[in-house]
Amino acid sequence: MIKVTSFYKFFPIEKNRLKNYRRELLEKAKNSNIRGLALIAEEGINATFCGKEKDLENYKNKISGLFGEKFFWKDSHCEKWNFKLLSIKIKKEIINTGKDYLLLEANNSSLSPQKWEEKLKNQAQVLDIRNNYEVELGRFKGAKDLNMDTFQELSDKLEGLDMDKSKETLIYCTGGIRCEKAIEIMKNKGFQKVYQLKGGILNYLKKFPHSYFEKECFVFDHRVAVDQNLQATKKYSLCPHCGQPGDLHIVCKHCKKPAVICRYCQNQLTHFKTCSKNCAYHFEKGHKCRNPKPTQKALLSH
Repeated sequence: MIKVTSFYKFFPIEKNRLKNYRRELLEKAKNSNIRGLALIAEEGINATFCGKEKDLENYKNKISGLFGEKFFWKDSHCEKWNFKLLSIKIKKEIINTGKDYLLLEANNSSLSPQKWEEKLKNQAQVLDIRNNYEVELGRFKGAKDLNMDTFQELSDKLEGLDMDKSKETLIYCTGGIRCEKAIEIMKNKGFQKVYQLKGGILNYLKKFPHSYFEKECFVFDHRVAVDQNLQATKKYSLCPHCGQPGDLHIVCKHCKKPAVICRYCQNQLTHFKTCSKNCAYHFEKGHKCRNPKPTQKALLSH
């Protein structure tokens, strides 16, 4: 069993120390099979790591000691590795807003899952600030979304949003980090009382599975999504053509092997209901596949 932890924190880091922190994070993971992705910037850190339970807990302690900070860890488990390797990247921002660099000030606008649940029971005004493909997989009942392709569109999408800016507005995302930036942007747009779900959907599901959040939650690793019990999805796979989650089972028109693609790409003339970009290319060119016979698994599933 693989343990997964995700966390973020906004705190100032001197620019000339970023490379040292990157080197230290890689060094401290040596001799233990730690995998994942971390983004570090002058405004803080945003990361997801995975490993065997003992190795990961040891690495978490090393991270806290390295930065001298307390982090809010969101832990879960999965049967397979959700990352292939360990990558530490230095960025301008740990969550990209597409705007000028802004170091956030600490705010006290987070609601615990318990408080969030209470507000939903009272029919609070809720806004989902995630991307379209995330919303499609699962959302809170009654939540409004912004029809965004990327988080960088948030500021523009808020302009025409039909919501009462004087009323309490609850916002949420996967783990909470986008909400930190969104609160600042929304206040600049005139929203007077904005509250975020502490720890995001992942923290909420740990406390309240099968409640107000419906279906599954998209995550940014090879698990693709997690279900109500924070287990890796059994429904979705990453579409080989666009990289977004898909649940449409097909038999590749070129190699005849079973595959999963998204419902958008099934209708794209350049993809031809194939299992990969490579097969799409060869099918378009009229090349014959060396092994065109469908597998028994493909025949049984269709």
